[in-house]
Amino acid sequence: MKKKSGDFFAALKSIILPESNDHRPANGPVTNNVILKELLDCFENSCKRESVGKSLLFNMHYLIILHPEVYEERLPSLPIIVKEALKAFYNNLKRYKKNYEELSPVSFHWQFRFAPGTDFNQEKIATDDVRVVGMLTGLKPIGSGGNDRHNTAKVTMKSKATNVFDKMDINLDVLRHLHFAENGTFTVKFNPELNVTNVAVTNNTVQKTARNADAGLARIECYMADKSKELVYIMKDTEIVIARKEPENLGYSNYLLIESGFVSNPHARIRWNEAQQSFQIASFSNNETRVNETVIAKSEAGDPRWFDLTDKSQVLLNGMVTLTLKQL
Repeated sequence: MKKKSGDFFAALKSIILPESNDHRPANGPVTNNVILKELLDCFENSCKRESVGKSLLFNMHYLIILHPEVYEERLPSLPIIVKEALKAFYNNLKRYKKNYEELSPVSFHWQFRFAPGTDFNQEKIATDDVRVVGMLTGLKPIGSGGNDRHNTAKVTMKSKATNVFDKMDINLDVLRHLHFAENGTFTVKFNPELNVTNVAVTNNTVQKTARNADAGLARIECYMADKSKELVYIMKDTEIVIARKEPENLGYSNYLLIESGFVSNPHARIRWNEAQQSFQIASFSNNETRVNETVIAKSEAGDPRWFDLTDKSQVLLNGMVTLTLKQL
C-alpha cells in the first residue's frame, strides 16, 4: 500500500512535539467529562504528593474556574459532576487504602466551589480552559490587612506550560474578583465508609450538610494569661494545627491561631480519631505542653505521638495559655 504523504509529516510532528497529557483534543469543548477528569487528576496527584509514611492524605477542597460562557452552560450539570467525582474519589481511596495503615482526611467535609472568570493567576481563561485548584483544607476569607506579601496559599494546580499538576503558591488576591455563587458551591460531609450511597448532591442538600458541618466537632476555649484575653474556636476539621498568630498562617482554615509569644509556631495538633471515637493531641513544641497536669512528650515532625483527650480536657501551653476542649 502506498504511504500517504501526510504520514511523514504526522510522524515528524510526533517527534518534534511532546505528547500532551491532556487526552481531549486541543481547543476542544469543555464537557462535563472534561471537568470530571480534571478533578480526578488533581485528586490522584494529591494522594501521591500529600500522603506521608503510612497515612493517606488527599485534597478535599477544590476551586474550579471556568470561562463565564462555559460556567453558565455547565451550571445545571454541576451537582452531577460533584456526585460522580465523589464516587470516583471514594473508589480510589478504597484502592489506595490497601497500602496505608491510616486514612487521614484533614477536613470534616468535601468542598467544590465553581466560579466564572476570564483570568486566574496571571493566565487568561479561554472557553476551552478548565482551571482546577486543589487544597487539603479550605482557605479563610480574604482579609484586608496590610500583610499582602504573606497572603498566599500552597495549592495543587496544573500549569499551562507543563500541563501537569504541581504544588505552587497562589496569591489569595486572585480570588477577589471571582464570584463563588451559592448555586455553584457544594459542601458534602466526608463519609468514613467511603461511599456516596443515598447522597443526592443538590444545592438544598448541600446547604443542610454545610450547616451541620458548621456546628463543628468541638468547642475550644482559649485563655491567654499573658494578655488576659480569651477566644473561642470551633473545631470543624478532623485535624487542626495550634500555632502562634503569624502572617504566614492566616490563610489556613484549620489553624487555631493564638496571639501569644508563649505559643510555638507550630505548637501542637489536635485530631478526631474516627476509629477510637475520641480526640487526641500531639505536641511539637520545645516548650512544655500539659494535658490535665500531665506533661506530654514532644513529637518530631512527621512522627506525631498522640495523647488521648477526654471531654473537657484542659491543655496548658508553655505554662501560660490554657485550652479547654468540649466535644459538640
